[in-house]
Amino acid sequence: MTVAPTYSVVVTAHNAAGTIEATLQSIARQSGVTPGELEVVLVDDRSTDGTLNVAEGSGIPGLRTIRIDNPSESGLTTRQDALVAGFASARGEIVLTTDADGIVSEDWVAALTGPILASRADAAAGPVAFHAQHGMLGAWQTVDVSDYLATNQMLVALGFQGGVLFGNFAFRREWFDKIGGFGKIGLTLTEDLAFGRALQAAGARLVYVPTGSVEVAACDSWEVLVERAKRVSAGGASALATWLGIRMALLVILAAGALIFGGVFTWLFWLRYVMGALFVSWALIRVGKPRLLPLALLYEPLAIAIGVAVMWRLTRNAEIEWGGRKYAR
Repeated sequence: MTVAPTYSVVVTAHNAAGTIEATLQSIARQSGVTPGELEVVLVDDRSTDGTLNVAEGSGIPGLRTIRIDNPSESGLTTRQDALVAGFASARGEIVLTTDADGIVSEDWVAALTGPILASRADAAAGPVAFHAQHGMLGAWQTVDVSDYLATNQMLVALGFQGGVLFGNFAFRREWFDKIGGFGKIGLTLTEDLAFGRALQAAGARLVYVPTGSVEVAACDSWEVLVERAKRVSAGGASALATWLGIRMALLVILAAGALIFGGVFTWLFWLRYVMGALFVSWALIRVGKPRLLPLALLYEPLAIAIGVAVMWRLTRNAEIEWGGRKYAR
């Protein structure tokens, strides 16, 4: 009789031959996980670069693979279809997700599943860091995601629904069926945000853990980063979108007031700016990234600039490319 594993790691991959082996090897190096406790479900989503061959040649234990050759007629994105295939195939009590270029820390499984196994949560989101071959893109994206997760943690603490990142996430497998999967959620270009919100709407308890980090590749250029932000902007109305909109708009309004009127507007601008920098600093310290603290002073102005670039791009072309296909925003 085959005993089901406790943990299922689901990885979806589209043309990831250059990174998938390192990802799988990092998953196999988990501390405190005994043989047979963990399986890896790799969903090869229409790759044309031999991703599946590389994965199957990695030799890691507990690997199962699923190959998707053609887009389905489900009405979902190809990324959602790949996740559905992986989640449906998962046999573990707890499902963990990461990206096909993710390098997970050795305590990843323990850190993400600890609150779930202790019955303090039904799902957990962990920190994500980015590395780049050159320039500041990796550092910038690490600051951005750290702020994103800290903001969501604050919203959840206040009783609102927060978002997650499938780059570093875990949940009890039963909740996928409870929420009706992506078939119930519907098409979305921000599948992790939508999934996290659906879990919470159904009553799942979500926590954000500061350890068990995952490191992924940064965007290749600032242009690619803006395109990524363009896709994220398709997330729709939410407490997160409302809060971020108010947060950034207030800084812009106070800056304009300080330039035009001076006086009290100047004081209010600097107060708001310092409060924002302190929040970003806390977000970085929370996930053990104090070396990036100087960037806390630049984060909000640069985030606003990227937001303006996204709005400009949308006026020229509202199509969004995701997972090798294009979608209308």
